[in-house]
Amino acid sequence: MTTRGDDWERFQSGEEPSGLRHEVLTSWRRSRFSGVDPEHVDVPYIETDLDTQFARVAVPIMSGMAELLVGDSSCLALADASGSVIWRWVSEPMLRDTLDELSVVEHFNFGEEHVGTNGLGTALETGALAVVRGSEHYVHRFHDVTCVAAPVRHPITRRIAGAVNVTCRAADTNSLLTVVVRKLVEEIRTAMSDMATGRERRLLSAFLQEQRLGSGPIAVIGDNLIITDQRAADLGLDRLDLWDELRALRGTGDRISVGLPADLTATVRLVRDGGTPTGAVLTVDAPAAGVTPAVRRARRPPAAAGGDRTAITARAAALAGTGPVAVLGEAGTGRTTVLRTAMGEGTEVLDAATHRLDPAGWLALLRRGAARGAVVVRHGELLDTAAVRAVTAVLGEVIADDGTRPRVGLTVTVAEGESPASAAALLLDGLAASVLPVPPLRRTPDVIADLARGELRRHGDGLTFTADALAALRRYHWPGNLAELARVVRDAARDADGPAVGAADLGPGVRYAGGRRALTPLETAEASVIAAVLREHDGNKSTAARELGISRTALYSKIRLYRL
Repeated sequence: MTTRGDDWERFQSGEEPSGLRHEVLTSWRRSRFSGVDPEHVDVPYIETDLDTQFARVAVPIMSGMAELLVGDSSCLALADASGSVIWRWVSEPMLRDTLDELSVVEHFNFGEEHVGTNGLGTALETGALAVVRGSEHYVHRFHDVTCVAAPVRHPITRRIAGAVNVTCRAADTNSLLTVVVRKLVEEIRTAMSDMATGRERRLLSAFLQEQRLGSGPIAVIGDNLIITDQRAADLGLDRLDLWDELRALRGTGDRISVGLPADLTATVRLVRDGGTPTGAVLTVDAPAAGVTPAVRRARRPPAAAGGDRTAITARAAALAGTGPVAVLGEAGTGRTTVLRTAMGEGTEVLDAATHRLDPAGWLALLRRGAARGAVVVRHGELLDTAAVRAVTAVLGEVIADDGTRPRVGLTVTVAEGESPASAAALLLDGLAASVLPVPPLRRTPDVIADLARGELRRHGDGLTFTADALAALRRYHWPGNLAELARVVRDAARDADGPAVGAADLGPGVRYAGGRRALTPLETAEASVIAAVLREHDGNKSTAARELGISRTALYSKIRLYRL
């Protein structure tokens, strides 16, 4: 007879235990996909609001249960919807010391993607009661405890508001833990229902009424509240953006697209209390071929020109006709493709990475390409100062075979918000090149969907993305930009069971992104600054934290939050 500890050892060695509970094995697989280290993990510390409406309702109920457990060896904990602990009670000092060492303390986050299989994280991941006994935990140092947890859903919105958890030593595991957790969840939900306002109930009624009509994806938006069906949830709607726009509307039937993907609009029905709008029902329309002028005034502005690949290519073509043009951006943003398309067939493309192998031969190829009329130098940042001077001299003296100056294109890899390195800057100055930046893919979430659809068509005419797949694609950070997008779509098209490619067909990193909150512009800017400082200090967290003026613990939490 095998033990759970044996199952854990076999799984970590690459085997699939046959006797393990299915829900635990599935969670272990998710943990592995997330890159959780089973031997060591630092539970992330995240500054968390401990005085939320959910906490104000739940803590008195949890405290009442604690009074009944005095003398028992157990811990009660409450977490917010992200998995951060917001309240804890421990029955006796020795267990308290154990849990302190395991970071079961306020502000520490037990999301499954951070800590692997555990009561709180797994309950929030699955949306159901989770029982994790001893060695069923993915991380070895949690094997001495058992955790039972369950999510608490808001009675009106049906969204998860947080989770309750009971922990004890693994040797003390008993069936009453599940009873205690279920009772706590029910009492908290009842208290939340009793506190629900008349406004919230009217908005829920409006949502149910619209849902009965069986139309498109539906969302009800109000101040501090959003209710959606699954199709609307998959779109990743931004409640703040939508509510700001809705408060400015005057009538019913208006169409808006703020907070929606660029190819969608929504018809609005206002919900009023007397004459005052208290919320609105949004029914998302299917993408339309044409939009009336009255609707266009409320449409979300198109993605910035910098994110439009056609506009970037056209601009590159125009600049190449007046002199050398340098396309700058992160690796994988398609800079060479832009220049190849802009400068036409027959353009000679040379990679600066091969210059050092045969400098004289490389310069001869450069001269030949320029003489034919058009040449592109990739990765100009890899040329040293001597090579830059040689390239500048060759391109400055060559006249194309037709008697005109050759068209010259350069690509330079540079992180967002940074300037080219000194040698690359010298190359741009020496050629008096016009500079055309290409934004990273993460800056253009609405463009991502169009690019992904175009890439998918290359792998089969009948293939389409489901709504949850598009939501995941839009929200993923895309550190590899277009090159990574092409790979992810290719693999998804290969692995899909049918013509509809869903989120489950995407890689784990992309797939899990569909369930995360999209970053605000301010958070995106903060993430870019932190990433730049980390690069400047070669990944040294201590020196980076000092320069940023924050604690190392705070830096670690932001690295986790922004997936840096």
